[in-house]
Amino acid sequence: MFLIVNSIVASLDGLIIGIGLKLAKTKLTKRNIVTILLGNIFIYTLFLTLYYYFHLTFMTKTISTILYLILACLSFKDDKNKTYNGKLTFLECTLLALTHSLDGTLVSLNFVYNYKFIHIISIFSFSSITLLLIGYYFASIFKTTEKKEIISALLFLLLAIFNQFF
Repeated sequence: MFLIVNSIVASLDGLIIGIGLKLAKTKLTKRNIVTILLGNIFIYTLFLTLYYYFHLTFMTKTISTILYLILACLSFKDDKNKTYNGKLTFLECTLLALTHSLDGTLVSLNFVYNYKFIHIISIFSFSSITLLLIGYYFASIFKTTEKKEIISALLFLLLAIFNQFF
């Protein structure tokens, strides 16, 4: 359950990205969605494999808590006013997947030695694309992005607290 909560919180920036795409009147096609999803899967697979292969253990409880606090600060100050014209190109989709999955990749490293790779990659990738699509298709509901940044920052703070005590 903690894995799912982490994936959702790490993917909250996708909500804002989706809203930004819709407000910029960008057409998000099925091909774009698949490209972003496959990009996320590739990025998670690459980084988790490298972390596991080299037996890295720098994601301790203290480092994870510090990371959550940094992500909370970045979420609060984040400015997602990117503009896209019309349709997204393959390169734009790839860059969007890369920027969208960076925080999720760092958070997912906490779980490398506790869960199977397929579970981590699946949960984080699908949370990422799902929240992006929710933001895109329900952009009219989420009119103010400032509140989303505050909610995202508070959720990262909550994860930092949970991480320290559980």
